[in-house]
Amino acid sequence: MVMMPVDRCQSGIPGFDKLCQGGFVRNSISAVIGGPGSGKTTFLLQFLWDGMQKGENGLYLSFEPDVSEVMQDAYTYGWDFAKFDQQGRCKFIKLSPASSERELEKQLIELVAKHEVKRLCFDPVSVFAMTLEKESTVREAIYTLCSLLKRLKVTVLLAEEVHGDPSMDGLGGGSYRLSRHGVIEFITDSVITLHSMGIGGETDRAVRIVKMRRTNHARGPIPMKITNKGILVAERG
Repeated sequence: MVMMPVDRCQSGIPGFDKLCQGGFVRNSISAVIGGPGSGKTTFLLQFLWDGMQKGENGLYLSFEPDVSEVMQDAYTYGWDFAKFDQQGRCKFIKLSPASSERELEKQLIELVAKHEVKRLCFDPVSVFAMTLEKESTVREAIYTLCSLLKRLKVTVLLAEEVHGDPSMDGLGGGSYRLSRHGVIEFITDSVITLHSMGIGGETDRAVRIVKMRRTNHARGPIPMKITNKGILVAERG
C-alpha cells in the first residue's frame, strides 16, 4: 500500500517543526498544556502570526474578559495583529462561557466561513466548562466542542492549564493527569506540554511533544526560551 504524504502546517516557532516532521498535521486539533507563565498564549499567537506571513487567515477565540490585552501582549513581540483584525484576516473574538453548544456551533461555523479561516486558537479552553457542575457533563461538552472543531477543517490549537505539578519534575510521567478535566489529552490529535521551573536561566523552560498522530516526533523534553521575538526551541545535537 502506498502511503500518502502528510500535509503539514508549520508552527512558526523556530526549532519546533524539526521535532515533528515539519509541523502540525493540517486540519488537526492540538492541545498546548502548561502552567501559568509557561508560554501557552505566546505559542498560540506565534502560530497565528506565522499564518499571517503565509496568507492563512486566523481566528483567536477566548472566554476571557478582554482580547484586546492579548493583542497588546502580541505587539511586544513585534506582532501587530490590529491591522489584520481590522482587515478580517485574523479576528480576535471574545465568547461567552454561558453560550449553549448550539449557539457556539453556529457562531464558529459563521466566523470560519466569513473570514476563510485556516488557523484557529482557543485560549483557554477550560473556561468553556466552568459553568458546568458535573464532571461527566464537562467531559461531554469538551468532546462536543472538539468534534465541532474537527468538522470545520481548520488547524486548531487549544490552550489548557496543566493539572497538578507544572514543573519539569513531571516530565518523566508523574501520576497527575495533564489537563484540568483529564479529557483534552485523549481526544486531541496532538498534545504539547510546556514546562517552567520558575528559576530563570537557560535550563528553566522546556517543551515536550507527548503525542502527535501520523508523526514520528521527538519524545523527550527539549529546552526552549521565550525571547523578545517569541518562543525559540533549542536545536537538538
